[in-house]
Amino acid sequence: MALINFTQRHNDTTFLYPRCGVVTLCEKKPQARIFFPLILLALLLPSCAVFKGRDTRNALKIKREVVHSPVFAKAFTGFTLLDPATGATLADFNGDHYFTPASNTKILTLATCLEVLGDTVPGMQYTKTIDSKLVIRGTADPTFLHPGFQSFQKAFHWLENQEDTLIVLFEDHFSDNIYGKGWAMDDYFESYQVGRSALTIYGNCYRISTTGDSLHPLKVEPSFFGQRIKEELIWKSWKKQWGIPSIEAKGKFEEKFIPVPPTYNLYLLSDTLNKSIEDYALLSSRENWRTLYSTPIDTVLRRMMHQSDNFIAEQMLLVCAGVKFDLLKQDTMIKWMLDSTLTSLPQRPKWVDGSGLSRYNLMTPQSIVHVLLKLWKEQPRERILSLFPAGGVSGTIAEMYPGKYGKPYVFAKTGGMSGVHCLSGYIVCKSGKVLIFSFMHNNFVGSNKAWKAEMQRLLEQIRDRF
Repeated sequence: MALINFTQRHNDTTFLYPRCGVVTLCEKKPQARIFFPLILLALLLPSCAVFKGRDTRNALKIKREVVHSPVFAKAFTGFTLLDPATGATLADFNGDHYFTPASNTKILTLATCLEVLGDTVPGMQYTKTIDSKLVIRGTADPTFLHPGFQSFQKAFHWLENQEDTLIVLFEDHFSDNIYGKGWAMDDYFESYQVGRSALTIYGNCYRISTTGDSLHPLKVEPSFFGQRIKEELIWKSWKKQWGIPSIEAKGKFEEKFIPVPPTYNLYLLSDTLNKSIEDYALLSSRENWRTLYSTPIDTVLRRMMHQSDNFIAEQMLLVCAGVKFDLLKQDTMIKWMLDSTLTSLPQRPKWVDGSGLSRYNLMTPQSIVHVLLKLWKEQPRERILSLFPAGGVSGTIAEMYPGKYGKPYVFAKTGGMSGVHCLSGYIVCKSGKVLIFSFMHNNFVGSNKAWKAEMQRLLEQIRDRF
C-alpha cells in the first residue's frame, strides 16, 4: 500500500517493481527511459578504457625500446606490431620503409601456395602421341625422388610400371631462367642456391658422404654421378667447378650436397628408370594432359618454412604458376598475386623470386604483417602456426625464443644474408592474445647474434605485457 501511495503522490517520478528490482520510468517522462542503459554504459566504459589504455601504454613502451635500442641503432631497423583481432597497428617504427627481406620472402610464397593449390602437390603430367609414345612433363614438383620425401613417389612408381613405352620429356611450358634475378654469382655452386627446372630430380643435387672405408672412402648418390667422378680427370674438373672436396681432404667432412645443372635431369631419370627417354615430341594437342599427384601440400610447405629450403620455395612458386596459367614462369605468378590477391598491402612489394635469395626483393614490415594477417584470417589457427618454425622447438628458431616449460610463444620465419636479419610471424601472449609482428634489420656488419638477443628480449616483453 505504501508503494501505491508513493506512486500516487509522485506520479511524475519513478517507482519500483518489487519482484525484479528494476527501476521503471513513468509514462509522463518518457525521456527518462534511457537513464538506466546510460548508467550501465557509464560503468562499462571506464573498464574498456582501462584495457585499451593499458595496451596503448604497453605498445608505446615497446616502440620506445625499439627506437632507443643501442643494438638496433647500429643498423637500419623496421618494426611493426599489429593486433589481428582489430586490424589495428599497435606499434610502428620505419614500418613503411623498404628492406631486403631475405627469406621473409617465403611468407609471400606460402600465401601464394595456400591461395592457388589444393591439398596435394601436382607431381607430373602425361599424355600420349598418336603413335603411342608416352610424353611426360614436369610440374616443377620439388619432391620427385627427393631424399626428404621418399614416402611420396607415386609419379616415379607409375613411370617404373610403364613397360615397352618410349618416354618423351616435354618442357616447352618452362618459361623461366634456371637461376633467379639478382642471385649471387659466388653462390651458384652452393646447396642453398640450386637451379630451377620443370622436372626436378633428387632435389637437383647429388650427395657425397664419407663411408669410413679406406678402400672406398666416398659414397656418391645417385650412383649416376659416382661412376663418373671416380675418374681422376673428371674429378679434378668437377672439384674446381662444383666445389667438391678433394680426395686428400675426404676425412674433413661427413656429407656435402652439390647442385646439379638441370640439363642433367634427362640423363638422371633415364639412368634411374633404366628406360630410354627422348627430349623432344611433336604434339598435335596440348590439352589432354593428365596429372599425377605426389605429396601433401602441408608436408612440403612445412619443410620450406621450417628449414628455409630455397629450392622448395623456388619450385613451389613455379608449381603455382603451372596450376594457374599452365606456364612455369614466376614473374607471371607474382604479378597475379600482387594485382589480384595482395592489393590491400600498405606498400607494394618488389618481389622477384620465391625464396628471397635475390637482393632485388624489397618489402616493408607493414606489408609483411598484412600478408600474415591475411593468412591468420583465412586459415585455421592450428594449421598456420604449424607451418611456421616454433621458438625453442623447431626449424630455424629451434635454438632461439624458447617459451617457458617448453611451450613456444613465437611462431615466425627468419630471413638472413650478409648484413640482413629479419623475423616475422606470430606471438602468443600470456593473456592468450595473438599478435603479429615483423622485425627487419638491414645494413649491419658482422654477426647477427646481438640482433637476435635484442629481439628475444623485446618479444618476451610483448608476450608478458599484452
